[in-house]
Amino acid sequence: MSELTQGSEMHSPVTHQPWGALLNLLGFFYQFFSQIIGSLAHFPLLSFSLHKSFKSLPNIDHDYDLQVTSDAGHRPLRKLTVVLDLDETLICSYETSRLPDTLKTKATQAGLNWFELECVCANEEVDGKPKINYVTVFERPGLKEFLRQLSEFAELVLFTAGLEGYAKPLVDIIDTENLFSLRLYRPSTVNTKNREHVKDLTCISKDLSHIVIVDNNPFSFLLQPNNGIPCVPFSAGQPDDTQLIDVILPLLKHLSDQKDVRDVLHDAFGMPEWFQQHGFPVPS
Repeated sequence: MSELTQGSEMHSPVTHQPWGALLNLLGFFYQFFSQIIGSLAHFPLLSFSLHKSFKSLPNIDHDYDLQVTSDAGHRPLRKLTVVLDLDETLICSYETSRLPDTLKTKATQAGLNWFELECVCANEEVDGKPKINYVTVFERPGLKEFLRQLSEFAELVLFTAGLEGYAKPLVDIIDTENLFSLRLYRPSTVNTKNREHVKDLTCISKDLSHIVIVDNNPFSFLLQPNNGIPCVPFSAGQPDDTQLIDVILPLLKHLSDQKDVRDVLHDAFGMPEWFQQHGFPVPS
């Protein structure tokens, strides 16, 4: 059922002890980035995996705290916009008929929130009627609390390359408080020379200094690599995952204090260089 989903500037803040704060920040980002591609799922997720043909980043355990102090004299005037991917970032979903019983049992016994969903495929028909697909969805641990806390200091946008017939009813369930100010689906993505379904952030804001995208697929932000946070993919086999609350939320809170997120994210992840190393040119 991959057709349902993908188918397919300021530097680090100045502190009273600048070098110590800088080292803490670099240490945080290094250990954060080292996890990005190391935990791919071993079961048939609906969303596709894009990293198999590329050299994975190093995978090391994380045990750290974000210990940085924002520059109070340079508080941003605009609210941070956080663009969130759906599949393997906030949730993971499986075609119900193909979901292994052992995986579902393990995930539910571990306490993962889950629900089943009927998805209408408008572009496919069975006996002259739109095809119905049955999907089992698992929420990433801490999802509701993550969205609630994030909404207190940022504007939330949902941007998925999935089809609206699949994604809209799903998001209606996980976002009962309507915290997303905007929802964008596959028709809002663009195709480039090298990739399909790229998420061009300029369709949300022309000012890229206060917008960031969190996505398990780095190629989603190929057009704006310095605005992207490549998060660790989530699957039902990871019931102890704590990325949303313990890793991503503190990072986004830190970025909300910056005049421009791009310099911080470039120093942290070096995504333009990462794309170029894998043969993908990026906009200058």
